[in-house]
Amino acid sequence: MAYAALVSLNQAIDMILNRDKYFLYAGEREKITSIRQHANDLISRLENFPERANRVETKIRDLANEAEYLIDEFMWERFRKGWFFFWLLKGMSTVIYELKLKRVRDEICSIAVNMMDDQLSDTPAASSSRLAARGKNDAVMGLDDDVLEIKRRLCGKSSKLEIIPIVGMGGIGKTTLARKAYDDPSTMDYFDIHVFVQVSQDYSEKEFLTNLLASIEYSIEQMSGQKCESGSRRYLGTDVRTEVHKSLKGRRYLIVMDDVWSTKAWDDVRCIFPDDNNGSRIILTTRLSDIAADVSSGSPLHQMKFMDEYHSWNLLKQKVFVNGEDCPPELEDTGKAIARDCSGLPLAVVLVAGILSTVDRTRASWEEIAKKVNTVADGQIDEILSLSYKHLPHHLRPCFLFMAAFPEDHTVRVSRLIKLWVAEGFLKGQSLEEKAEEYVEDLVKKSLVLVTSWKSNGKIKSCSLHDLVRNMCIRKGREEKFLLTDRYALINATAHRRISVGHNADVTRTSLVCRPTTHTILCFRTLGQSFLAFLLRFGLLRVLSVMRCKNMFIPHQLFELYHLKYLALGFTFVIPSAISNLHNLQTLIIGPKVRFSEQAPLSAYLPPEIWRMPQLRHLVCYDSFMLLDPNPADGPTPLPLENLQTLLFVRSFGCSKRIVQMLPNLKKMGLVYFEHMVHHLLHNLEDLHQLEKLKIIAQGLFCWEGRINPVFPSSLKKLTLDGGRLPWKDMSIVGGLPNLQVLKLYNGACDGDTWETADGEFQQLQYLLIWGSNLKDWNTESDHFPKLKRLVLNRCWNLTAIPNSIGDISTLEMVTVDAQNQSLMNSALEMLKEQRDYGNDEFQLYSINRRR
Repeated sequence: MAYAALVSLNQAIDMILNRDKYFLYAGEREKITSIRQHANDLISRLENFPERANRVETKIRDLANEAEYLIDEFMWERFRKGWFFFWLLKGMSTVIYELKLKRVRDEICSIAVNMMDDQLSDTPAASSSRLAARGKNDAVMGLDDDVLEIKRRLCGKSSKLEIIPIVGMGGIGKTTLARKAYDDPSTMDYFDIHVFVQVSQDYSEKEFLTNLLASIEYSIEQMSGQKCESGSRRYLGTDVRTEVHKSLKGRRYLIVMDDVWSTKAWDDVRCIFPDDNNGSRIILTTRLSDIAADVSSGSPLHQMKFMDEYHSWNLLKQKVFVNGEDCPPELEDTGKAIARDCSGLPLAVVLVAGILSTVDRTRASWEEIAKKVNTVADGQIDEILSLSYKHLPHHLRPCFLFMAAFPEDHTVRVSRLIKLWVAEGFLKGQSLEEKAEEYVEDLVKKSLVLVTSWKSNGKIKSCSLHDLVRNMCIRKGREEKFLLTDRYALINATAHRRISVGHNADVTRTSLVCRPTTHTILCFRTLGQSFLAFLLRFGLLRVLSVMRCKNMFIPHQLFELYHLKYLALGFTFVIPSAISNLHNLQTLIIGPKVRFSEQAPLSAYLPPEIWRMPQLRHLVCYDSFMLLDPNPADGPTPLPLENLQTLLFVRSFGCSKRIVQMLPNLKKMGLVYFEHMVHHLLHNLEDLHQLEKLKIIAQGLFCWEGRINPVFPSSLKKLTLDGGRLPWKDMSIVGGLPNLQVLKLYNGACDGDTWETADGEFQQLQYLLIWGSNLKDWNTESDHFPKLKRLVLNRCWNLTAIPNSIGDISTLEMVTVDAQNQSLMNSALEMLKEQRDYGNDEFQLYSINRRR
C-alpha cells in the first residue's frame, strides 16, 4: 500500500506548500519540498517497476504515513492556535517536530536512491509457463448449459477460425468448463489436433511456445501413431513459431489457452495460428474481460455465472459422498446451509467439501464446520483469489481494498465511492472523478468487482464485492494496516488509518481507543449523540461518514476538523456558518435519500459562508436546501466555487446571473420547485457551460406554463424533468440540444395530447423514458431519433401505439413498455415480430408492471 501512502503524502505537502509564503520558514519549506521530490521518485518506481518495491514496500508505506502525520499535525496545531500564537509559543515541541521530519526525509531519500540503483543493476526475473496436466475432471454442477453452448460453438457451421473467450472471477469454473468441453468425445472426434496449455501469470513467450509445440506434436503422435520429426530437435535452434504454424497448417485444430493474464500472451502467438477455413477453434480463459474482448475479434464472450443454491448443494454432496452414498437426513439441512454460504463459487464448494470429507459425519461436526465455513473456505481459496490482487497495478490496490469498508452484501453507489476515493487521496493528476470512473471499470474488467446496476448511458451505477472477495480484502487490509473493519474495529484500531463500523459493531464508548493516526471513519449503524461527539476526538480526520444518529444536534467540534475532506451525515440538521471553518472540505452530503416533501421547512438554507469554501467539489442535500444569492454586503467577498462539480438538491433556485457566474465548472445539478412563482430565471442556465447532467423536480403549484421557458446549456448530456407540465409543443428547446444523450420525463413532465418532433431534433439521443404522461399521439420519424438505443414507456395510458418509424431506427436495441397498457404492448409485440423478420435477433422487448 506504499503507492497510496505516497500519493496521499504528496497531496498533504501540496496543501501546505500552497499556503502563503509566511506560513513556513525556509528550513521547513526545504525539508518538505525535498520529501515531495523523493516521494515523486518512489511513485515513479512503483508505477514502472512494481516488482522492485516488494521487499521495501512496507517500509515505504510506514515512512510516508509518518511524514504525512507530522505534516497534518503541524497544520492542525497552527490552525487551532492561530499562526501568530503558534510562532510565539514555538519551543521544544517544534524542535522535536523538525528532527522527526529530517529523519523521515533522510530515510525516504535513502530508499529512493537504493531503488534507483536496483533499477540499473537488476534484471527481470525469469518467468515460466507450464503445460496443463491431464487428469480427472473436477465436476461442477450447473455447467450443462454452458458446456452445450461451448460445444455448439466448437462444432458449429462457421468454417472460419473462431476464438471463444471464457471470462469470470477466480474459482468460478472457467478451466473446468473449458476442460469438460475439450474432453467431450464429440469434440475429440471433430478435431484433428487437441492442445490444452496453461499460460499463467508468470508468462514467458519462449517457454509457452516450446510447450505449445510439444503438445501439438504429442497430439499428432496420438492421432497418427507416428513420431514427429521436429520432436527431437526443437531445442537445437529450431524456429519454434514456424514449427507450430507448419504443424497446424491444413489440420482442424482445437487450442485451449488457459489462465491468460495479459494481451501480450495473445499478441505473441496470434499470427502463428493458420486459418484454413476448416472450422478450427481457440478457447481462451481469463479473469480479465478487457483481455477477452481484445482477443474475441467480435465473437461473443462467454461470461461465467455463480451457481444457485440447488447446484451448490448437489456439487457438495457429489464431492463428499463420492461412492454414490446418500447424504444422511440429519446432515441435509446443515449441508445445505454450508453450500449456501459458499456464495455460489464452485471452488469454495469443492474446498469445503474436501474439509467435510475429513471430519466425522455427525451433525455436531458439520455444524462446527458451518460456523466456520467462511474462514475455512477463505483460508484455502485466498491463494487463488489473491492472485487477482497481486496482479493489480499499485494505483488500483487501495481503491480495491477500500471497498471492504462497506458492509457485506452492501450495494455501493459508484458516485459516492468515487467521492471517497478522491477524498482519501488515492488519485493524482487532473480530472480525478473521470479517472476514478475508469478505475471502477478496470476493477470490473478484472472480475474483482461485480456490477449490480447500470446507468441509462451505459456506465456503471452501482457495484459490490462477492463475499469471498470481500473477506480477502478485509484480510489484506489488516495486513497492510490499511483498513480495520469488524464488530470490534474501534477496540483494535492501533495504527490503522481507516476504520469501518458495521451494522452490528460493538461501539460502546468505553471500548474505544482513540488513535491520532486515524484518518477515516465510516459508520453504518445508528449512533447516539455522545458517541458522535466522541468520534470527533480523532483530530486529523479526513473522511467522516455517519449514516444515522439518534439526535440531530451536531457537536461544535465537528467544525474544528481542519483536514476534513469528506463529510456525509445521513440525517438533516441546520448547517451553521462555522461550516466554512472546514477549509479543505471537498464533499458535503446531508440528509437521508428520501422523496422530497412539499412541507420541508423553508427556513432550511445553506449559510452564505458556503461561498467561502473554494475546495468544495460536491454539495448534496437530499432534503433540499435553499442556496442564497451571494451578497458582498453580508460579509467577506464571496468567492466563485471553481471546483464545485455537483450541486444537489437546491430548493427554489433563483438562477440569477450572479449566482450562475459563481458556479463556472458545475457538471451535475438538481433543482426542486414547489411554488408557482415567476422570478426563477431558468433561462440563465445556458451560462453553465460545463453542465452535463440536470434534474428539475417540479411539485405542488409549480408549472412551466405562463413563465419564460428555461434555456438549457448546449453541453447538457442528460436531462431529467419530473413534473411541471411543460407543453409538448415547447419540447423543441430540449430537442435542439446538440449533445443530449439521455432524456427522462416523469410524472407529467410534459402536458398535452400530441407530441410532434421535427427534423434536426434529438440527433444524439440514445435513451428516452416517458413515465406517467397523458400523451395520446406521438408523431415522429426515424431520422428524428437517429441514435436511439433504448425506449421506455410506462403509465402512458392514452398512448395506444409506438410510432412505426421507431422500429426503423437502426440503432434501436431495447423497448420497455407497461404490461397493463394492452394496446401499447400489442404494438410493441408487433415491432418485435418485425425486428425478428428483418433478422434482428439482438432486439429486446421488456414489460414492466410496477409503480415508480
